[in-house]
Amino acid sequence: MTSGFPDDYFARPTVARLQDHLDGGTDNYRPDREFARDLITVAPWLPASVRVNRAHGPRVIACLVREYGIDQVIDLGCGLPHDGNRYLPDEVHRMVYVDADPGVEAHARMVLAERHGTASLRADLGDMPALLAAGPIVQLDRDRPIGVLLHHVLPWIGDETVHTVLAELKSWLPAGSVLSVTHATTDMAPKAMTNLTRLYAGAGIGFRPRSGQQIRDLLTSWAPLETGELRTTAAWRRPTHVYSRFDHSHAYAIIASPGDRTS
Repeated sequence: MTSGFPDDYFARPTVARLQDHLDGGTDNYRPDREFARDLITVAPWLPASVRVNRAHGPRVIACLVREYGIDQVIDLGCGLPHDGNRYLPDEVHRMVYVDADPGVEAHARMVLAERHGTASLRADLGDMPALLAAGPIVQLDRDRPIGVLLHHVLPWIGDETVHTVLAELKSWLPAGSVLSVTHATTDMAPKAMTNLTRLYAGAGIGFRPRSGQQIRDLLTSWAPLETGELRTTAAWRRPTHVYSRFDHSHAYAIIASPGDRTS
């Protein structure tokens, strides 16, 4: 390992760089581009899915600010800088970008955390106590609500870790906080999702799209802030008839509270 990068870091595809390439970015390498071609072969809608799901981030942050009065946010698994996570309303006074990928954290430190009130942190969701004890997180004001983004993160970690992450966040977050989750689903294009899972496994990457019910089950102890059927990231807070025919998100969006927002 050199300078915090595993020895094979640039010789194998990584999730963050794959997402960057699928979104038309340039922070990726030949292994990412070659593997992305295989992925697109079994799921031609994948680039559109990445774009749709990334565009969801700014809409959620606007919701957190305007509807819930939240001005401090943690972006867990922020990914490489792109149009979506570069957007930050003036009302957000504190933003912490977190990722376990050393390349992502380096880019986040240079690009995303350049604005006053923003910070980057390299941390692993597999060690939540260390993550929550890190300086940029400790500096958040826990006497006021905090927003947490878990966008396109949970499919890349196993069930046990997912439950630990959600339990730790629920226990740690102050009243009035809001968690935003997006999650790839098997409810749409199940065969393609199976093939994607197989390809990722061949590259040593665990990918776990879940059904809508499985996603709801993960958040059983959380208080949903919206009722009714699950909405996809494309259709979230938009008229369903506008997006149903052209919805390439293949992912659901949920916002929830750790408890009584008025307590």
